[in-house]
Amino acid sequence: MPLYVAFIWHMHQPYYKGPLTGRYLLPWVRLHAVKDYLHMAEVLARYPRIHVTINVVPSLIIQLIEYVSGEAVDAAMDLGLKSRWDEEEKRYMLQNFFSINHERILNRYPPYRKLLDLRPYALADPDLFSASYYRDLVTWFNLAWIDPNKLESDPFLRELVERGQNFTRKDFEKLMDKHREIMAQIIPLYRELESKGQIELSTSPYYHPILPLLIDVRVARRPSPQLPLPSMPFAHPEDAEEQLRRAVGFHRSLFGHPPKGLWPPEGAVCQELIPLLVRQDFLWFASDEAILARSLGVNLERDEFGNLIDPHPLYQPYRVNVNGKTVFALFRDRVLSDRISFVYQHMDGEEAARDLVSRLHLAKDRLNDEENPYLVTIILDGENCWEYYEHNGDVFLNHLYAMLSEDSELECVTIREYLEKHGARREISELATGSWIGGNLETWIGEEDQNRAWEALAKVRQDLVNWQKNYPLADVEVLEKAWEAIYIAEGSDWFWWYYSRNISNQKHLFDQAFRSHLTGVYVALGLPIPEWLAQPILSVEARLEERKPSGYISPRLEASSQATSDWARAGYIQGGVSRGAMRKGRQVFKGLFYGYDPGCLYFRLEGEEPLDAYAITFYLATSGSDKVNWQFRHLDEKVEALNGTGLSWAVEIPPRGEEALLFKAEGQEVWRKVGEGLRVVRSPYVVEVALPFNSIGIGPGDNVSLVVAIIRGGEVVERLPDGGSLTFAIEENPLA
Repeated sequence: MPLYVAFIWHMHQPYYKGPLTGRYLLPWVRLHAVKDYLHMAEVLARYPRIHVTINVVPSLIIQLIEYVSGEAVDAAMDLGLKSRWDEEEKRYMLQNFFSINHERILNRYPPYRKLLDLRPYALADPDLFSASYYRDLVTWFNLAWIDPNKLESDPFLRELVERGQNFTRKDFEKLMDKHREIMAQIIPLYRELESKGQIELSTSPYYHPILPLLIDVRVARRPSPQLPLPSMPFAHPEDAEEQLRRAVGFHRSLFGHPPKGLWPPEGAVCQELIPLLVRQDFLWFASDEAILARSLGVNLERDEFGNLIDPHPLYQPYRVNVNGKTVFALFRDRVLSDRISFVYQHMDGEEAARDLVSRLHLAKDRLNDEENPYLVTIILDGENCWEYYEHNGDVFLNHLYAMLSEDSELECVTIREYLEKHGARREISELATGSWIGGNLETWIGEEDQNRAWEALAKVRQDLVNWQKNYPLADVEVLEKAWEAIYIAEGSDWFWWYYSRNISNQKHLFDQAFRSHLTGVYVALGLPIPEWLAQPILSVEARLEERKPSGYISPRLEASSQATSDWARAGYIQGGVSRGAMRKGRQVFKGLFYGYDPGCLYFRLEGEEPLDAYAITFYLATSGSDKVNWQFRHLDEKVEALNGTGLSWAVEIPPRGEEALLFKAEGQEVWRKVGEGLRVVRSPYVVEVALPFNSIGIGPGDNVSLVVAIIRGGEVVERLPDGGSLTFAIEENPLA
């Protein structure tokens, strides 16, 4: 009997449509549509033996439909349709229109790269360059996001790429027509693949809320007993069921049948959710391995390479019974899912595919059971990782699907296919509460800003309920608009951005949008808008002096003036932080973001003043170093022990340099150059660096200690941290 493999590609973006203006806050639905949503289905269609599940969130599909119809407009479109831009618009373009992977995508196009090289000068004086610079920039941003297969095969797109510059407004208008043309093919192709049995389309609740928190925010204390909760309670299982009911109805109207599967947003579940799923006639739902482990009271132990020692508990579905009715539960293998999300982007595509297939074969060997069917569930975002891969993931996906198509011991199935044929042999009596992020719900509740947002939602919802009681004959359309605003405000993404560990220079937009949706309730009812809704919920963020990484990061290196959401789960240490008793009156360092994925370290150094005039060196002490030095390179300053040892490595960036040199400690204060050309991206106040693990011989399980020094005139001007070192562990599963 083969080992069955179920991929669930989850397609989701926040609901970007502004409640009052109807304009879209950000362009990511459109850009991922032209790069990923169609591309993923087109690659799959070449391999008919590969069956997968694609999860489509209704609020995402609604936005796609509005783009295709021409109703949706976002800032990246609107700016491209202008002929002149004021200074604020130019700065917006300079800050946002290089937001794409530089190594895999932007650097493939020399004209686009040239615009990036000129950006520091444009930031210093936005009027330094003519309008053609900004016309080319807005065009390249919207062009480079398209699936590279389309750029190579479509005559119009290929001509734009080959020309590379001197674009016109007419070019941009035709480019937007091409975007709509690509987006218009997504839903028909999904329908076609489903009709052939190659994909199963599952759903999520309509506006992507965290269902356990809608049911009752107090359930967040089950995995986090000391978690602070909002002062005003929120417990509305009826809203959770309405979000599910709407999702089922929308799916039926769009695809001709109700969905049988559900991906609860962020894999967040609790036992109270099960009756709602039964009433909506769901066959199955999925979550994370951490939820299964807590539900069963077991540890899912792994070997040193991350493979399950005993895969039997995880690699099968479970029955969850309520009042004599059953819904099936599946739990994703976090390591295999994260290897696609984070690890394989650093590997050759064919090698990465072979690694995944070999891990599946090892699992089959360890199961050692030819009589019973087993199912490996791999779940991850279906759009977010591919810009980090060679050619948008084509090399990896084609090799993976080809290998799996030809492998008689592995069979790719949809969830429904497996369940209808094999069902489940085991039962869960009580489903644990939590999500696929840390096994808890702390990403969406517990901090001050998050709790204030829940309190605001509860207050506005109660005002709506009271008004409805007082006006029982109110117009149905009025009530529909008011309740729609509530359901949108219940979405997970607003609370995600109120979390201090999730960083973005556009957090204020999400805060404004959340409060605007709540404002929409009063507008619909014709009531005065409460003054408190005009005040930001998002507090003025005092930078945390120090925090540890809270999950993998794989940031685009773009040295933007503010850290993007790519750095959301990075660690951070503030400049001027001292382990001693004194602080300097003036400092160059503003702070350092640091983090890693399973293949690389990432650093983002920010300055209070321009860093161009300084040489910057990252000194590291790593586990198991055979030789160490005790002084900075070319300097007499002695360094106290880092994590109990001396310095192992030095990563040097010269003044204004855009490449780094790697030096290895040889003992006796000798430093040997062992590498050059390491990735560095910089702007006047920011330097970002990527340091592959294999270049310094470390990996998961190792410890790293770090000191950053800035040097001018042969002297250390400043260190970060000011005393001692920054020490952190490279964890195998940082979200666990």
